[in-house]
Formats: sequence, structure tokens, C-alpha cells
Amino acid sequence: MLFRLSLNTPKFEVFRLLNAELLHFLEHSLNKNDFDRGLFTQGDIGQSCWDNARENDARATKDLTRDKFEKLFIALNQSGEAIKRQLFEAMRDQQNMRDFFTAPNRDLLLFLPQPCFVALKKVATHLYCATKDLGPIIAASGGSDIMSHFNAFRAHAVNGNVCKACGMEKLAVFRAGVVDGDQWRADYDHQLCKSKYPIFAVHPDNLIPLCDVCNQDAKKAKDLFRDSDGHERLTFYPFNEEAKELISIQFENLRDPEPTIKVRWATRDDELLNKLDTWDEVYEIRNRVEGQFRSLEAIIEDEISPMDQAHLEMRIRDEARPKSIDTLKRKEWAFWYQKLFSVLEQIDMSPFIAKWDFVQQQASDGGDYIMND
Repeated sequence: MLFRLSLNTPKFEVFRLLNAELLHFLEHSLNKNDFDRGLFTQGDIGQSCWDNARENDARATKDLTRDKFEKLFIALNQSGEAIKRQLFEAMRDQQNMRDFFTAPNRDLLLFLPQPCFVALKKVATHLYCATKDLGPIIAASGGSDIMSHFNAFRAHAVNGNVCKACGMEKLAVFRAGVVDGDQWRADYDHQLCKSKYPIFAVHPDNLIPLCDVCNQDAKKAKDLFRDSDGHERLTFYPFNEEAKELISIQFENLRDPEPTIKVRWATRDDELLNKLDTWDEVYEIRNRVEGQFRSLEAIIEDEISPMDQAHLEMRIRDEARPKSIDTLKRKEWAFWYQKLFSVLEQIDMSPFIAKWDFVQQQASDGGDYIMND
């Protein structure tokens, strides 16, 4: 993450309760041969999971919450008591997400037979995609649905509306005249993707709203702890780690007509470098920043539009000043542009200024020619 999450980031009660329900189900499936209501908690959450089932109708073919739990129960029973207990203990013992990020168990569910793993994924996916939106589930969670949680998450006094992973995009656009419950919202990203770590599909510390570019275009189902070649890696824990102090912007070929702007890591610590590389690969940070900054000339024109050399130098100093936390929470790209201009403030801008003066003079001469023709 570019910015760590705020200390007052709210937990989503629906996720907490559904996570507890899944753990309860796995525990009460031990040494039990019959699928019944007793496998679920006695309160409204358990009752809602039990009640959400296919109708006794040949036309109702879509599996709902109870049906998916039943298929998981059958698959686990066919695999034996040892597998059931190992799955329960794996989920029970990994509830501290910070500990998991510190010492990741990348092969956590490797012991599961494929039918059990598939059935578990279907339960976990359904809990996240559908069960969380059931009226009785929301009521039992204090009436707060996912839109309410998202609005609380991105409140300016909490995390703000700029993506914490990249700092480049808004989480969602605010619309005037639209009540909070009908605003648009960002999707929630599973830091530990539910396709590989289904026992964390509704863990409240595993789900973070991210911008569409980070979540849908860049990350998708990437594994934070293994790269695409299967090599082990580490990653930032979003609640207490961040990259913002570990980044530098550098110029290459500054005296060329179009210098190159590069993102570099400002640390020699091997563990931090590993985490930075993971963050970069998962969210395509360097590609996106260097793509945005591909033309220094365009940046100067768009962000400053200088009138002369003195004005350019003054405006670079203004833009190089550190941004307040409030600005970083509400203005996309603010962090990255400040980093860029702070470097520009320290380097010799005379080659650029000479080119700028030449271009401006050419434009002026061309305009005079046209007017006098």
C-alpha cells in the first residue's frame, strides 16, 4: 500500500459475523455425520444461513447459502475426520491477519482434497457475493450494509476518497443531490484472494476498498505471497505498513529533448525491497506513474503553464512543498506530483528553460507571420 489504513478504519460487522459463522460451522462439523440446523449458530446469522436455501421446487436449481454449506459438509465427511479437523484448525489458528502477513503460510490449504477445496470456495464466494446482502444478516449486524461501511471507510476523517494502494485514483465519484446509500462505491479487494485463500473470503481485515484500476485492472487474483513463477515474496500489511517514505523520483537523460522519469526505491533493506517489488508488481505502480509522467514538457504546461522563467521556478517551488494529509486523502495524484516537483526543484532546469524559450519564440514568430501575411 502507498498509504497505510487509518487507525480508526471501521470493521464491517457483517464480515465479522459471517467469518465467525464459517468458523463455527467447521468446528461443529467435527465428529458429526448429519447435516442439520445445529451446525450453525443459534442466532439470526445462523438462522439466515439455514433459511437461505433452494425452494422445494424442481425449477429452483440455484444453490443458495444452506445448499452450499451442505455440499461442503458432504465433501468433508467423505474426506474423513482428520481432514475436517485440519481445516477447522487451519482457519482457527490463522485469524490474526497481521501475523499471517508477517509469517505467511503459503500452503495453508494444500492438504485439502480437491472436492473439499472447490466446495469451500463456493461457500466462501457465496458468503461474500450474496449472503452478506440478505436483509436478516444486515439487521443482525446493526443495520449497516456494505454501502454504509464503504461511506464510513472513505469518510475524510478516516481514509478519504483516494485509493490507499496507489494514490492515483478516487475510490468513487461523489454525486451532488444523491443520498449516501445511493452513492457509487468501490469494489472490495480481497488482499488474500478468495480463489487461493477461501477461508479469508469474509475476514473483516482481508477486505479493503480499492480503486477500479488497482482492483480490476492490475491486481485481479494475484497472490500477494507468490509471484506468477511461484517464487515466494512478502507484502506490506495495510494496517501498519506503507510505501510512501520509500519512494524516489529520478530523471534520466535530463539534457535530452525529452528526459525520462523513473520511479526508484529509496531503501537498501532487503525485506522492504521485497515488499516494494510485490506492491509494484501487484498494482503496476511504476508502469502507471512512468506512463503518467512520460512527457515532462506536457506536465509543465498542464500543471504550471509558465509565463516566463521566474514564474516557472516559483511555481515549481510551490508544487514541491509537502502536501497535507487532508490533500492526500482527497486529491488523486497529489503525492506523486509533489514527489516529481520536489526533484525538479533540486536540478538544473536551464536545458528545459532554453528549450521552452525557443518553442515559445517559434510560436510567437509563427503567430506574427500569420498576422502579417
